[in-house]
Amino acid sequence: MPTLLTPVFQVNRMSAQTTLSIEIPLETKRELEEYARATEQSTEFIAKEAIDAHLADRRAYLAAIDEAIREADEGVFISGDAVFRWIDSLGSENELPLPEPDIFPTTRA
Repeated sequence: MPTLLTPVFQVNRMSAQTTLSIEIPLETKRELEEYARATEQSTEFIAKEAIDAHLADRRAYLAAIDEAIREADEGVFISGDAVFRWIDSLGSENELPLPEPDIFPTTRA
């Protein structure tokens, strides 16, 4: 059965505060409280830090997707063969460097 956790998040000293209520499993709440005691931090601070870190990861993930789409639109790729050659070499005496793009857009005359 989930429990309700109501942390107060302060974005920064110049920003307003707001309250966010979330339901989390009891075990997650116990772990949060245990970690808070071990680190001498409040559960609210830890929850805010975790949310901030998650959002930063998601922003980076979305940025990587946007970059991959831009690269795909340019038509420059690394072939599957080049990737598999590199993967097969990992851990060997002849480990290959990261593959470079080897597929480029064709130009039309």
